[in-house]
Amino acid sequence: MERFLAEFSGRKVLLIPNEGNGGDCLILASTIAAMSKASIDVQVVDDGADFKNQTVFLGGGGNLVGIYGGMRRSIKACRDQAARIVLLPHTVRANEKLLKSLDGRTTIWCRDKRSFDHVSHTNPKIDCRLTHDMAFHCDVEDFLSDPEFNALGSPLLDASLRRAGVSLDQLSRLPLVRFMRTDKESAASRMDSDLDVSKVFTGVADVETSKLRAWCFLKTISAARQVTTDRLHVAIACALLRKECELVDNSYSKNREIYAFSLERFPSISFWRTAGPKIADRPSGKKPLLARLDKYRRRLTRYCALADAQSASA
Repeated sequence: MERFLAEFSGRKVLLIPNEGNGGDCLILASTIAAMSKASIDVQVVDDGADFKNQTVFLGGGGNLVGIYGGMRRSIKACRDQAARIVLLPHTVRANEKLLKSLDGRTTIWCRDKRSFDHVSHTNPKIDCRLTHDMAFHCDVEDFLSDPEFNALGSPLLDASLRRAGVSLDQLSRLPLVRFMRTDKESAASRMDSDLDVSKVFTGVADVETSKLRAWCFLKTISAARQVTTDRLHVAIACALLRKECELVDNSYSKNREIYAFSLERFPSISFWRTAGPKIADRPSGKKPLLARLDKYRRRLTRYCALADAQSASA
């Protein structure tokens, strides 16, 4: 991706961000950082911009699937007038009619092999490429230690968590934090969530606000000791933070595909195999975090019962 972006050094491009949640804010912040590093003159716009003869980048994410329509609308808004269209790393499902309407002006970056095969097979005219999610371009240490974000983000962080009924201190005391989603992508309806962190810091707005929300998103995750999640970008954040995390699949197998392509190489990230048998990865050598937590709770219950018995006999 770095070499590809370098082709646009010194040039003006338009960027339509992917709408969404805290993970999408992290994608936007990371995309802006990568483009800045490549010396690209980027202007963030919406679907109503003038795209005539422009190079248009479309933000990465998981929006070009059947249950969402935002990225589909953005592509339709610019495809007829833009000189070039670049869709940054995306999960792509279905949308055959839209894909077939595109031509050689279009580059689509996929973030998993299944998406790459689907796009390549549907329309060979598209310049289809494979790479990792844009969030991997985030330098988390620099981002979290930035004085300006610490000053501006801390009040937003505290207020947002307070509205959700938790605090960083409470999360840091839990042996395992379950950052589980509470929306239509959830495939783990029987699993409780301590906090849907992506939803708490949702809303891709202007660049600076999105950066603040991305900072809050990372800061919250950094407070956890261990994590179980079905939020892809929570798992990516854990990988960047070197934090132990167990990833559960979502409703359309996005997580398992990106785990196989990108996250399996991180020692701190494992995939919850009970979420499905077909994940293309090595079996985990560790017991699942939830199983270890259950064992810890049973042991604590036995100790408490033993202490009560000894106290009663004294």
